Amino acid sequence: MPTNEEWNKWINKISKESLDNGISQKTIELELSNLKPLEKIIMRDRCQPESTITFKEYIYYRLDKTRIYKGKIKRDEFIDELNLVSNRYNIQKEFILSIWGLESYYGQNQGKSKIIPALTTLSFDKRRSDFYKKQLLASLKLIDLKIVDSQNLVGSWAGAMGQVQFLPTTFFESAVDFNNDGNIDIWKTEEDVFASIANYLTSLEKAPWNKKESWGIEIIPPKNIKQIYDSLKKTNPKGCYAVKTMSIEKKLSDWSKLGFKKIDYSKFINQDINARLVAPDGLDGRMFLVFNNYKSILYYNCSHYYALSIGLLSDELKK
Repeated sequence: MPTNEEWNKWINKISKESLDNGISQKTIELELSNLKPLEKIIMRDRCQPESTITFKEYIYYRLDKTRIYKGKIKRDEFIDELNLVSNRYNIQKEFILSIWGLESYYGQNQGKSKIIPALTTLSFDKRRSDFYKKQLLASLKLIDLKIVDSQNLVGSWAGAMGQVQFLPTTFFESAVDFNNDGNIDIWKTEEDVFASIANYLTSLEKAPWNKKESWGIEIIPPKNIKQIYDSLKKTNPKGCYAVKTMSIEKKLSDWSKLGFKKIDYSKFINQDINARLVAPDGLDGRMFLVFNNYKSILYYNCSHYYALSIGLLSDELKK
């Protein structure tokens, strides 16, 4: 924990930077002047457990019957709004529902941490100071522009907000006032929530969304998978860990020739679709061939466990 002197120096420094970035003096004084560092936030950031959970264990808590059932109830409740957003952004509604369901349990779990104190504490810590400072400045701007008031600016301990769990910088990039009421509300207005998710997924130049394709399919590998796997790896892979660990790209027809089959042993429907192999738990676990839309999901959260859960939940919510 910082000393009082260290903390006060930091508050003075971040206050000046906030002013230089166009935040009003009034907002700076109201939000930063009486803040204290939050030890529990520092502990959460520094003591995140290493991931030892298997994919089977991960999806057990995310593809449970209750989440699927509630998703279908929400789909029927908001079918008109979902159809409007789906048509406007050219994206299947089940993917919007799936991200909504995993990020905040359909709006039920948005986090209870006050964003400004949490981000001020995290931005002080040198481990990821620059990243969290950007989020802090963006969150102060949210208040300064009267998009949301300080009391309602709550979310996860790491600064993710609303039913979509956007970081403050992502809010300015992708959040949408879909119902045209003059407010961008990702906390309480479902139309804005759906449109913001859709806008994020479909506006990625590096991974454009294709409504004609789904996310991927579970497959059975050939018996010689361990012998051929090295030949399927990327050379000089770039991107986050999940992107790096996907295989090279091949058409489904080529995967079929190598002996890959759908889990029901039926033929791949569209042989010309490009796909990559993903094996989240290694060659002895479940395997999937994923399409280009899968990469867009990884931009939301670059984790195979997460993206596969989104895909599998979307399959259930389509039924």
